[in-house]
Amino acid sequence: MSRFSVLLAVLVTFAAFLFSYSGKALASTEKDGVPRYVTVNVIPEKDAIAPGETLAIAIEQIHHPEWHTYWKNPGDSGETTNVDWTLPAGFKAGDIEFPAPHRIAYGPLMNYGFSGEIVLLTSITAPEKLPEGDLTFSADISWLVCKDICIPEFTKATLVLPVATQENPGVKTSPDLFAAARAALPQQKIWQGMLEEQDQTLKISFTPEPEFLPELRSAKDFFFFPEEWGILQNPAPQEIAVKGDHLEILVQRDTRPLSDIKNLKAVLTYKDASGTDKALALDVAIVAHSQSSGGVISVGDDPSSSDISAENISVAQAIFLAVLGGIILNLMPCVFPVLSVKALSLVKMSDKEQKYAASHGLFYTAGILVCFGGIAAILIALKSAGEEIGWGFQLQNPVVVLLLAYLLFVMALNLSGFFELKGHLFSNIGHKLAAKHGYAGTFFTGMLATIVATPCTAPFMGAAMGFALTQPAGVAMTVFLALGMGLALPYLALCFIPPLRKSLPKPGAWMESFRQFMAFPLYASVAWLVWVYGQQVSGSYGVMLALFGLIMIAFSVWVSRHTPSHQPMKSAIHAFSYSSLAVALLIVALSAMKPPILMGDTAGSEMPSNFIPYTAKAYQDALAGDQPVFVNMTAAWCITCKWNERVALATDETLQLFKDHQVTVFNGDWTNQNAEITEFLTEHGRSGVPLYVFIGARDPATGTRPQQKILPQILTPGLVADYVSGKREN
Repeated sequence: MSRFSVLLAVLVTFAAFLFSYSGKALASTEKDGVPRYVTVNVIPEKDAIAPGETLAIAIEQIHHPEWHTYWKNPGDSGETTNVDWTLPAGFKAGDIEFPAPHRIAYGPLMNYGFSGEIVLLTSITAPEKLPEGDLTFSADISWLVCKDICIPEFTKATLVLPVATQENPGVKTSPDLFAAARAALPQQKIWQGMLEEQDQTLKISFTPEPEFLPELRSAKDFFFFPEEWGILQNPAPQEIAVKGDHLEILVQRDTRPLSDIKNLKAVLTYKDASGTDKALALDVAIVAHSQSSGGVISVGDDPSSSDISAENISVAQAIFLAVLGGIILNLMPCVFPVLSVKALSLVKMSDKEQKYAASHGLFYTAGILVCFGGIAAILIALKSAGEEIGWGFQLQNPVVVLLLAYLLFVMALNLSGFFELKGHLFSNIGHKLAAKHGYAGTFFTGMLATIVATPCTAPFMGAAMGFALTQPAGVAMTVFLALGMGLALPYLALCFIPPLRKSLPKPGAWMESFRQFMAFPLYASVAWLVWVYGQQVSGSYGVMLALFGLIMIAFSVWVSRHTPSHQPMKSAIHAFSYSSLAVALLIVALSAMKPPILMGDTAGSEMPSNFIPYTAKAYQDALAGDQPVFVNMTAAWCITCKWNERVALATDETLQLFKDHQVTVFNGDWTNQNAEITEFLTEHGRSGVPLYVFIGARDPATGTRPQQKILPQILTPGLVADYVSGKREN
């Protein structure tokens, strides 16, 4: 090999080493021949990572002169730096920690960002057990760099780190760089704060520790940088001074409601007496005050309406609302037939059996509470694990929807009198489950009532469930069990109060006709669930699958009714019946493998074409404009939603109302999981749909919007008109 070849090989190896060396990953200063205006270096604090260790990572940004990038809140325009890690299994990436920004004025706009050389800190946390050898970490980093124009830039950096051992512990790579980066971070201060809003001015008062007051009194060039966009008018002057023993900050409000956030986090920068730049990280809770006091007004509902804001209720109120919502759930078309048929069993009881009525009530209640407790435990666990879900989450799974359709179909067939078989798979479903006198049947009827109630959201439930999911697990479970108790109360009252049982009609031939009549709400529920399933699994393909499964179930019932009394044909017919059921279950498996449609597809929505599919960006863009905004958060599996849309939102009268008032209407379809919609619900104290929010037009004189209004969960055209026209105020 020639000397030139050897030298070339060494240079190539050295270049590759520089790019992937564990001490520093360099982003190229040029991509496809186009110059980069920001050079990015990714540097781990140590050259090895130990099991269970949280390793700091520095993202060094070197800006070309006069170019800048943006802080976590970019101000009036811009985009913050983002890092998307690809990590080995078990590793977790931390958030970016930013140094204090500086102001970047551009005409009438004010942005927040960085220039020169800065370091952003983040971290990678390793699991407790690591394999031997090297580990590879990749970071896709993107940023917006601006001067007179703005250019999106991105790079991919790779770190290769060995696993630290006792013999070879990690060695710090750039201690001075990391020390300087940590020193540049705002100093966290836990000061008691109070926030008030009056006449579009936000007054924030902090109580610093006494020994810190002299430094603040001699400081100058204060500026308050909020971490959240849209809260303050960025270019507006700020009045910041120490008054007595308080630091008082007066800033001009922007249009974003304070109720969008729970805490106002910010960075306060200033120069101390020596001219040194200082930065403090501050935090003040958003606390509701009455309007008469001029304070912050939480988003709430008209107190006269049937819906109440989760932000303004106590634990006791949440429990009361949950019980009330549970009682109303009994009137829903899925639950009412179950309750009615179970009530018929009380009518059939002989005088001798009446003494056991109370026991039946307790077993029915126990079934409901056990089932509600199970659903609540799963929901709380998933929320704690970071899942963006809410009430009715299981119905976002097409498998659950199809199985529920099967169950209601079998119940309806039974109530219609198509089968009443002993020893068959169906013998403990439907009427046998809902009407038998045994305590086991009563217990499972309670569970069944809970299962079929989950697609529904009754009035008063929304605030109670939204409150529950923001509380500790014990409080949340209590509220969910209160909802179950409300669902059980009507039957429990019939069982414990003899005069109520005596008020029921006397037994007679009418009971069989009534039982058969109760099958039709269940058939209607099945049709609705098939439609929901079709929104989740490829439209007409999903409907075809679901209908074919129902046919297989009906065929299985028909075959079982014609079972011979002698072997071997008896076993053969049973096998044929079960084979039909197996085909129905195979369809369930197919729906599990078939990917649900993507949110944003229009297959799940029957709303008018001028209703805009909800996205967070489109919604914020609309709020930045001047026209009124209406948000309809719905789902195909939500009966209440579909009813409201049919009678109040998609009517000619309401559509003309929206047109006359130039209302921008958003339709948020939560049929399948959607993190943006879940976040919107959570921000408004809700755990499920429906949710209706109206924000009035911007006042041309003040340039501000009125407080947003949350409508009740049961709508009428007149109610919508009152809110849109301003006749109804919260």
